[in-house]
Amino acid sequence: MNCDYLVVGAGAAGCVVAARLSEDPAARVVLLEAGGARRGLATRVPATAFLASIAADTNWAFVGEPEPALNGRRLLLNQGRIVGGSSSINGMMWLRGQAGDYDHWRQLGCGGWGGDDVLPFFRKAEHSDRGASQVHGGDGPVWIKQAKLDLPVCDLFLDAMQAAGFPLFQDSNAPLREGFGRMDVNIRGGRRHSAASAYLDPARGRPNLTVLADAQALQVLVEKGRAVGVRYAGGEVRATREVILCCGGISSAHLLLLSGIGPAEELKAAGVQPVFDAPGVGRNLHNHPALALTYLLKQPISAYRYLSPLRGAGAGLRYLLGRGGPLGESYVATGGVFASDPALEVADAMVVMIPALIKRGTVGARVRDVIDRRHGFTVQVSLARQQSRGRVTLRSADPRQPPAIFHDYYSQPGDMPAMVRIVQRMRTALRGPVAAAAIAAELSVPAPANDAATVEAEIRAKGHSFYHYGGTCRMGGDPAAVVDPRLRFNGIEGLRVADASIAPAPLNASMHAPSIMIGEKAAAMIAEDNAARAAA
Repeated sequence: MNCDYLVVGAGAAGCVVAARLSEDPAARVVLLEAGGARRGLATRVPATAFLASIAADTNWAFVGEPEPALNGRRLLLNQGRIVGGSSSINGMMWLRGQAGDYDHWRQLGCGGWGGDDVLPFFRKAEHSDRGASQVHGGDGPVWIKQAKLDLPVCDLFLDAMQAAGFPLFQDSNAPLREGFGRMDVNIRGGRRHSAASAYLDPARGRPNLTVLADAQALQVLVEKGRAVGVRYAGGEVRATREVILCCGGISSAHLLLLSGIGPAEELKAAGVQPVFDAPGVGRNLHNHPALALTYLLKQPISAYRYLSPLRGAGAGLRYLLGRGGPLGESYVATGGVFASDPALEVADAMVVMIPALIKRGTVGARVRDVIDRRHGFTVQVSLARQQSRGRVTLRSADPRQPPAIFHDYYSQPGDMPAMVRIVQRMRTALRGPVAAAAIAAELSVPAPANDAATVEAEIRAKGHSFYHYGGTCRMGGDPAAVVDPRLRFNGIEGLRVADASIAPAPLNASMHAPSIMIGEKAAAMIAEDNAARAAA
């Protein structure tokens, strides 16, 4: 099969790139996806997102290598393997990050990626319920609304944060340094509005767009220093203009390594013949380290109420009649950001409150394995701007084998003290009088101690990660960067990377909205470069 543009990976960014490039009727676009095309009920009904996130048939279900700082534990690392990628299985939180996060990217040599540079592409993507403004877009493909989950525990949490001295916000994506409130979520009419729903579904009728699902990419084909296509499980696609990798923060680097593009000596050791020596491929992995704080409630005010037969039936009927009620809302309804150190100009902590006692279920787990059958809530706290970096390497030359993933959490000396301060501040806030009146017990720790040594031991014993992978195909203005600020691969013609893997540094955000923005900006740059070539 031949095409002009081959987009590899139908995740958040890939759906955007393929849909936007296919707006040109003269451009033949092929979108290749390893996962299936079918999006079942759990991927559409917002409240069942926690089940979609651990479904075996829609998940790469990576497992990291032993983490020295976490007592040698191996972490489960979920990533969507389905059309829409992780946007089809995540919690639907639309958190873009602050302008200062992107200004940092620009300072790292990524010209054109500062806060003012990326805002137009966020606005281009958004169809916000607030309407068009200087902050939000009003007519973009992705429908965004403020979460409206009607549970008393959500109000309790926000009241407790306000009582602890945090400001409350009305817009989680407005300029702010600290604050808590109702998060923005990508939900339309009571259904998840994934990248597949927002971008790919409206484009499917175009004769110049071909979507190949259940087609895992095995190798990028390089001839005479130029990427000319991809071999996949079942065939081969060749591209006359560009190959654009959009496989995500882990899999784009993995595919490059399998293709012989990466650190030459490392490739040889894994049994892969080097095609191009690119030492940066797979390095610079960042993914927010996190810890769950869990609290048992005195009153039945959490989402556990909907597991009773009567309330569950009522919620189901309400959803069937009008897609309303709790089933039409995301469980990541409330949260916020704050700074671990008063000297910081940009917040480095991200907090998400889940209105139930949620366990981190393994892939394929059942509902009863994931939700503790008591009333309570879970507060996920994370260090969002960590300094430690990990790597993705080959475990084997066999593309059916997953990569080896090393986070190297807390390997930089400032990360653990910052994470300890974050946990201490959140725990103190939830021990204030407002929260204490409703909380029966904290389940996270065996004793009430909140000193630094106790918290650090807790992080090492129970800490985990969010699923916000990035950085493994680092963008930059230096020769050591994997891609340049126009996302062109340094050293191979006709090859770009356009997904979270290009992020040079972490954001205080989930990576869903930023990946959509990256896709929008990448598609615009590709169109510009193609027009410039045609005019030359």
